[in-house]
Amino acid sequence: MNAELLSRQLSARKIVAERLATNLIVNCERAASGRNGKRVNPAIWSKTDWRHYVHVAARSPAILSLPALYRDIGDIESALHEG
Repeated sequence: MNAELLSRQLSARKIVAERLATNLIVNCERAASGRNGKRVNPAIWSKTDWRHYVHVAARSPAILSLPALYRDIGDIESALHEG
């Protein structure tokens, strides 16, 4: 495969991975902090807040998509360095 095509594929996958990861974090933090604006700082979250965070993370579609996406990114990067 040519380097230009690989570079475009790499860039596209990195963008998707970044969006998925960002959305995952935002959704988890939203679940943990709830509607209370005073709980936006993770340093003051309770055990229950952290349970909400982990609960959302474990059930997020991103958790299933990100590992394969990161593997693809690594494979493409390896192919670019070999070529």
